[in-house]
Amino acid sequence: MLTCVQCGKELTAPSRGRRPLYCSRSCQARAYRARLESRTGQEAWREKKGDRPPPPPPARPAPGGRATREDPHRTDAGLSRERIVWTAIRIANADGLESMSMRHVANVLGVKVMSLYNYIDGKDELIDLMVEAVFSEGGDAEPRDPRGWRAELEAAARWEWALYSTYPWVLEVIATVQPPLVPSLLARFERGLGAFDGLGLDPVTTHRIYLGVSGIAQGLALLRVSEIASERRGGGISLSQWRSVKVPAVLEELGTDRYPRQAALRNSPEVIADLEEIFEFSLQRLLDGIARFLEGETGRSPSPPRLWPRSGPPLTEDH
Repeated sequence: MLTCVQCGKELTAPSRGRRPLYCSRSCQARAYRARLESRTGQEAWREKKGDRPPPPPPARPAPGGRATREDPHRTDAGLSRERIVWTAIRIANADGLESMSMRHVANVLGVKVMSLYNYIDGKDELIDLMVEAVFSEGGDAEPRDPRGWRAELEAAARWEWALYSTYPWVLEVIATVQPPLVPSLLARFERGLGAFDGLGLDPVTTHRIYLGVSGIAQGLALLRVSEIASERRGGGISLSQWRSVKVPAVLEELGTDRYPRQAALRNSPEVIADLEEIFEFSLQRLLDGIARFLEGETGRSPSPPRLWPRSGPPLTEDH
């Protein structure tokens, strides 16, 4: 039976090619570090016999608690966990998460790929650290907005919306049923739930409301991230171009009388192509509904509704 030489887990033998030695990158990295430690021990023994020069300085803790050595002859001099993480983030921002790999990161940093495993166990841990890094930006320890739950949720939703425009790859990682449970993401979520403190809501209801608000940002961010990916590939068209050129052409070909409500929008494509305005409009309408719900649940008057976009001029109710 073929097993992993590091952990003993059973492996599936390939029909062709070399037989694998490890079940995962993590096991491969642990075996690599064990070999390094073994070599260090051999060097100490040789030094005792007078066969080698003095050993390098003792190991020191690196970010994350891993031991590294200050050796000027190492090819990974200056390497750190933080540097690896932000290099990976830049790669994912520029080329998408699918192009980010340990080897790609090593190539950009100009080091051997195995040197990264002195700091990080593998790609899965690297992605977790990337999420931790970007969710740590902006700080969740700022004082709460004295205007109450609505202002808190507005700020949280806008922060999340901006996050996906700045780091499009994040949406793919966290908009799942099993997102990375890293401290900064959990802290951000905890702050959002805290917006309802003192209103007497049960934890389940609070959780559902907050997920709904976050869902507005994530759902519309799918369009934004798609637009960014299209721009990255080159030759793609923006949502605005698609709405103003492609959609009207198709409606004309099929017959505008068959789709009169969609045809009615052909003279104002910018209205439905402005994702920022769509996001703000959808967020405010959802918050209006939450306010009505809270009024029924708690007996308190809801926060006054917003009648204008965040960045636009006030509108009268006649409009």
